[in-house]
Amino acid sequence: MIYNFIFGAVIVGIIYGLTQLASGDRYANMTEEEFEAEAKRSSSMGAAIGAVQKIIDPGHRVEYVEQQNRRVEADGAEAGDQPPEDRAAPDQNAKRRH
Repeated sequence: MIYNFIFGAVIVGIIYGLTQLASGDRYANMTEEEFEAEAKRSSSMGAAIGAVQKIIDPGHRVEYVEQQNRRVEADGAEAGDQPPEDRAAPDQNAKRRH
């Protein structure tokens, strides 16, 4: 019974979506003021969604900080020094050269 209801809701959603796509450009009949209001509302919603994503997925921030730390270490290296990740295992570097 519940599957029939879900199936019916999906079909109604698809039909509604197709009618919206077929109806044409929704901005065609707007005045300039209505268009500006819609654009402002859409941009604020996009900013809110971006902020929520940053809160939910802090992994991007961690990766960025780690990448910045690697860059600082690489910038502080002298010419001819091994990159920071190669300094940890010098015996493996010797094996690669021979």
